[in-house]
Amino acid sequence: MLCDYKETQYIAYNLLMNEIVNNKISHAYLFDENNCNDSFNIVMAFIKEVLCYGLDEESKNTLCKRIDDGNYPEIKIIEPDGTIIKKQQLINLQQEFSRSAVEGHKRIYIIREADKMRIESANSMLKFLEEPDNDIMAILMTNNFNNLLSTIVSRCQVIRFNNDTDSQKDTELTNIVLKFIKYLENNGIRTIISEQELLFSNISLKDRNRIIDFFDKMIDMYYDILKIFYGSKEIIFSEYYNDLQEIADKNTVDKILNKMSILLEKKDTIKNNVNINLLIDSLIISIGGM
Repeated sequence: MLCDYKETQYIAYNLLMNEIVNNKISHAYLFDENNCNDSFNIVMAFIKEVLCYGLDEESKNTLCKRIDDGNYPEIKIIEPDGTIIKKQQLINLQQEFSRSAVEGHKRIYIIREADKMRIESANSMLKFLEEPDNDIMAILMTNNFNNLLSTIVSRCQVIRFNNDTDSQKDTELTNIVLKFIKYLENNGIRTIISEQELLFSNISLKDRNRIIDFFDKMIDMYYDILKIFYGSKEIIFSEYYNDLQEIADKNTVDKILNKMSILLEKKDTIKNNVNINLLIDSLIISIGGM
């Protein structure tokens, strides 16, 4: 399921799961594959999550197996016929989806290598994307995002996958953040002495996007800790549950809320071209002094 990718596809996972949980699923998604080797598997995991959400375990397993075996009639996959996706392929798809669903609450079509739609093919899709039935969800996939018509892109919610290099960096950052939080929780203000070793030997002061990612992960980890207080195991960083539980044991709910508030406030100042070294010092003093 989609949770298998929550670490390697941190942003995509959180965006998609949030929409599923809050019943705000878009009618059309465009997945920028970004040369991610697992892109199709992730898309299929997302589809399973959409179709299976709220089902009991037995029904979920049965449906997922049917999808894996290609025996679920409400999922259609369009791939290039040769080097292009032909207009007739999309006309046939639209005709098929004009009929009532055989089963289920969603009909889903996937267009792989969507950049291989010629202009006439893409134009035939526009009305289908603009005026979808409530039970139809479109998924377009591409490794060549810039080759798609802007009119297609504007009608979809765009989700970009991490490639293998991005995923490795994301895992590395998660480990850096966890190490920093644990050290900060154990050593308080004295963490300032070790911030070079903990952070700046791994993250450049000039890489503001990376610093923002660092703050986002800290916020999410503290949010996981908050959920642990309320007995939830449905957390983003479930593989670090024991580490986060140890941090929870050192805190109260009010302290965690205050720390999250501080992080949000400090993160917001990055856009003002603040000195990053001083920002981290201030963060350590504010959180470490609690």
